[in-house]
Amino acid sequence: MRWLTGSALAVCLLLGLASSAAAAALRAERITESNARRLIIGGPDAIGGVGDWYLANDVVEVIVDDPGRRYATLNHGGTIVDAGLRDRTGEDQFARLFPLLNMDLRVFLNYDTIEATLDEAGGWARLVVSSSRGVTSLPRGNALARSLNPLVPEPEALRGVFVETEYAVLPGEPFVHVTTTIRNESDQPAPIFSYGEVWMRGGRSTRSWVGNTLVPAKSAGFHHVSFDRHNILAARDAFAAFTFVSVPGMRQFPPIAYAVFSPERVARNLLQFSVTDDHVTFMNTFLFDPDWKELSLPRLGRAVLSELEPGASWTYRRRLLIAGHPDTAVTTDVIFPLVGYADGGSGVAGRVEPADVPCSIQVDDAATGAPVTQIEPRRRGARAGRYRAVLPPGEYRLTFRAPHRAPRELELTVPAAGFVDAAVQRFEEPGWLVFDPAFADDGPGRITVKGEGDTPDPVFGPELLDFRIDGRLAKSGTEVHELFRVGGGRDPRRVAIAPGRYWLVASRGLEFQLAETRVEVPGAGREVRVPPFSLRRAVDLPGVVSADLHVHGEASDDSGISYETRLRSFVAEGLDVMVATDHDNLGSYEPALDALDLRQRIRVIQGAEVTSSGPSPAAPWTIGHHNTWPVAYRPRAHRHGAPPSQAQSLAALYARLRADFGVQVVQLNHGLRSEASRVQDGAFLSHLGTAGRPFDPTLPIEEPPNDRLLEVGPDGHTRAIDFDAMELMNGADHGQYLNLRAAWYSLLRQGYRRTGTANSDTHGPLEIAAYPRNYVQLPASRRWRQEEFDAAIREGRVVGTTGPLIPRFRANGASMGELALAPAGKVTVEVVVAAAPWVPVEEVRLLVNGEVERSYRDLDAAAVVRFERRVELKLERDAFITVEAGVPLDVDVERWSAERGGLYAVVARGFVPEAFANPIFIDVDGNGSFDPPGLPPVPGGWGAPLVALFALAGAALVAAQLRRRRARSAA
Repeated sequence: MRWLTGSALAVCLLLGLASSAAAAALRAERITESNARRLIIGGPDAIGGVGDWYLANDVVEVIVDDPGRRYATLNHGGTIVDAGLRDRTGEDQFARLFPLLNMDLRVFLNYDTIEATLDEAGGWARLVVSSSRGVTSLPRGNALARSLNPLVPEPEALRGVFVETEYAVLPGEPFVHVTTTIRNESDQPAPIFSYGEVWMRGGRSTRSWVGNTLVPAKSAGFHHVSFDRHNILAARDAFAAFTFVSVPGMRQFPPIAYAVFSPERVARNLLQFSVTDDHVTFMNTFLFDPDWKELSLPRLGRAVLSELEPGASWTYRRRLLIAGHPDTAVTTDVIFPLVGYADGGSGVAGRVEPADVPCSIQVDDAATGAPVTQIEPRRRGARAGRYRAVLPPGEYRLTFRAPHRAPRELELTVPAAGFVDAAVQRFEEPGWLVFDPAFADDGPGRITVKGEGDTPDPVFGPELLDFRIDGRLAKSGTEVHELFRVGGGRDPRRVAIAPGRYWLVASRGLEFQLAETRVEVPGAGREVRVPPFSLRRAVDLPGVVSADLHVHGEASDDSGISYETRLRSFVAEGLDVMVATDHDNLGSYEPALDALDLRQRIRVIQGAEVTSSGPSPAAPWTIGHHNTWPVAYRPRAHRHGAPPSQAQSLAALYARLRADFGVQVVQLNHGLRSEASRVQDGAFLSHLGTAGRPFDPTLPIEEPPNDRLLEVGPDGHTRAIDFDAMELMNGADHGQYLNLRAAWYSLLRQGYRRTGTANSDTHGPLEIAAYPRNYVQLPASRRWRQEEFDAAIREGRVVGTTGPLIPRFRANGASMGELALAPAGKVTVEVVVAAAPWVPVEEVRLLVNGEVERSYRDLDAAAVVRFERRVELKLERDAFITVEAGVPLDVDVERWSAERGGLYAVVARGFVPEAFANPIFIDVDGNGSFDPPGLPPVPGGWGAPLVALFALAGAALVAAQLRRRRARSAA
C-alpha cells in the first residue's frame, strides 16, 4: 500500500512538474535585438522581426506585427503574421491573417496599441491589440456613389465604435485563442454589420480547404467559386458556409498545417460564410449571428442593412490551430472531436507502398460526394507510408493521387468504434527519363516535355490536391511541364514520368538554337536514356547582359516556389542578372546560390516589390506596385528590411526609398492592365492614387487626371512621376503591353524620360522565367559593377523582348539613352534585328516620337540576321527615335500562336514575339538638349462643340428654374 501511495505521489509530482514546465514555457513579449535570435520563427513566409510581438505556450508560437506597421493591405499592424511549433524553427508558411470590417478595406480598425500580459500562476499569456481613436472609414467618389455603397459608412456614423482583439495561449494546447470584441459606445446605431478575416495564402502557394461540420453535404473542400474582390455584394454564389478552414503547408518546405475554427459558434449551431480565390480566403461573420445554413441575396441584403445598437457589444471567439504535418487531416483530427462531429474513436488507417511515394488521399462522403478531409501519408521515419484520420462512422470514398500514376478509388465503411484498416495501396514504379548529361556541354537549359498521341503532357512537381476555382485547376506553385537543368553535375540523373510517348524540346534562352527529340517510355519501371542535346549559340551580344527586373519566390505571400527552384529556372534560361522583388518582404538567395554552386552563372540583386493593396487617406485608390533596388537584407528586421507600402502618397514613397533606403532604381510595375479603363489596385496608372480615373495618354501631363502625377511629396520636390523605369512588358499580356506602350510614348513626347523595361513578374513555375527579359548595354571590357548596371537602367540603355533581338541601334553615332546631334535635321539610323531560328520576326518598325515612320516586312526568315539597314531621315525639329520588331501590333495572340507560332509557341507558350528599344534623342536645333515635341493634336470634329453646347443648354435650364423659384418665393 505504501508502494502504491508512493507511486501515486510520484505520478502527481511528475504531472505537477510537467504542468509547471508548461506554465513556465508561456511567453508574451516584444521582440528585441537581444532576444530576436530565440523568438523569430523563420521560414519561407516569415515576416516578424525586431519590434514585433511574440506569443507562445509549450506547443505553438505566433508573432503579431506591431500596430505601427504599414504594409500591403492595412494601414496598421496588430495581426498574426507568423505561426509555428515551439519545438521547431524555420517552418512558417503563414502569410497573414488580417481583419475586415463590413467586408471592405475602407473601414479601418486603426489598431495603435498593444499590451502583453503573462500570468504563469493563472496559466495563460496574451497579447491585446486595440485602437485609441476607434473605427473610421474612407468613402470614395461623389455623393451619389457614396450613398449607393452600403459597405462604407460616412466617418461620422462610426464615432464611438471600438474594436479590440485578444490573442491568448494556455499550456498544452495546439492553438491560439483569438477573441475580437466590437463595442458601440455612442448613443446612435452604428452601421457595422460584419466582421471577417482575410487569410492571405498566395496564388501559387498554400491551398485552402473549407469544411462544414454542421451541414457536411455543403462542404467545399478544395473546390471554390471565384469572386470579384471589388464587388463583394455580387459574390453570393461564391460564399460557402463553413465551420472550419484548413490550410496544409507545401510539401517542399518543413511540415506544417493551419486551421481556423470556432467551437463556440458550432455549439450554438452558427455557421460562417467564406469566399476563396487563388490568393485569399475571406472568412466572414455577421454581427447579428443569424442561424442561416446558406447565403442568399435577400439574406445578404438584410445583413448589410443591420446595425450595432447604442451601448451594445459583439464578441467573436475562434482558434488558430497549428499542427506539424502538411495535410488537412492533422487539423481535422483535432477539430472534429472539439466540435462534436466525431468522437475521435473512429476513423480510417492504412498505408501506401512504396513508403516514400508522395501521395494525397481525399476522403469524400460516399453518398453525397461531399469532401470530408484530405490525408498525406508520412514519408519518413518509423511511420513512413502510413496514414490515419479521425472520421465519424459512415460510408466513404478515398481517392488516392500519386505522381505519374492515374488516380485510384477505394470505398470503405468506418465502424461505430475503432479505425477501419484500409487495403494497402501499392503504386507501381513509374517510367524514367535518364539524362547523363542532359546537354552535350553539360551546361544549363530548359527541356519542355509534351505528350504525343494519347499521352497527356506530364506534370512534374504535382500538388496532388485537385485545388480548383470555377472547376479549373488553379495556377500552381510547384507544377510544371518542363525540366530545369543547371548542369555541372547538379541535376538529378533520373526523372520519373508515366509510360507513354513524348516530344522533348530543349532551349537555353533567346540567344540559342533549339534541339528536339522524341522518346517512348514503354512501361512501368523502364528507363529511357535521352541523348544529350546540343544547343548552339545563334546570336552574339557582346557588351550586353540579360536581366529580369521583376521576380518572385518563396518570401512573397503569393509564391511558394523555393529559391533553389527559382534559381534553376532562370539559369536554365541563360539569364545573367535577376532582381529579387518579393512582395513587401526580403528573402535571401545566398544559401541557394551556395547550395547549387551558381555564383558564376547568375547574379542576384536584392530588391523588393513595394505592394500597396489597401486604400488610405493619402491614396484612396492605393499607390500601386513598385520595384526598387538595391535594398539591404536584414535578417532580424520586420519583413527583413522591406520598405513600408501603406498610408503614404506615391511621391512620399519615392522620396523615402531614396533618402532612407538608398535605392538606386525605382520601377513602376504594370501601371495599366489590358482593361485600361478599369480601376485596379495594382495598376497605378488606372487610378493615379487619388483621382480614381486612369491616366489619359492623349492629354497633357498638366491636365486632370494626369496632373496627379505632378503632386509633390513632403520633401518638397519628389513627385509621383519620379520613377526611373516603367514596365512596358509584364508577362505574356499583349493587350497590357499596348496600353503601357501608349502611356510611355505619351510621357516621352512630353519630355519625361523614363526607361521602358520588360519583365516576367514570375511567381510560380508555370510562368516562364525570363520571358520577357531585358538586354542591358554596359561599358565594354570591364568587370561587373552593379552601379554601372543600375545607371544603364536609369539612362535607358535597354532593349525589352520576348524573342527578337536588336544587337545594333544607333542614330548619328549615338546609342539608346543618348543625345545625337542632327545638323539640318539629317539623321542616319542603323538598325540590326536578329533572332534565333525558332523565333518568328514578321515586322520591323522605325518610330519617330512614338509614331511609325517606316515599316518593313520583307524579312529573311531563314537568316539569323532578319533585318540590317541604314535609314536616312529628315527631321524638322527635335525628336526621339525607337525601334520595334516582332509581330504586327494588331496581332490576335491565340490565332497567331495556333497558325504561325510553330516551335516558338511551344517554348514561349502564351507569348508573341515582340521587342522594343529605348529611345535615342535627336537634337536638331543644336542647343545641346532634347526639346520634347509635345503631344499630337487631338483629332477635330463635332464632339467637343456638341458637349459644350449641351453644357450651356443645361446651365441655362438650371438658371431658368432658379429664377422661377425665386419669383414664387417672392410672391
